[in-house]
Amino acid sequence: MFLSLFGHRQQTSAGVRSGLLMNGVLCVLFGIAILAAPELLAFIVATFFIVVGLSLLVTWWKLK
Repeated sequence: MFLSLFGHRQQTSAGVRSGLLMNGVLCVLFGIAILAAPELLAFIVATFFIVVGLSLLVTWWKLK
């Protein structure tokens, strides 16, 4: 029973793998940019809040 539940691995699609790769590369590049110029941190955080806020508003609008 244990082997039937946990024995096989699920296949992940190529889109998920490439998405993880791109997100990882972007995070590393942003980290290097912030270390090189710390004033970029405020810009990146503000951009993050705008993107999250817009995503929440669009989700709310779709559910309405």
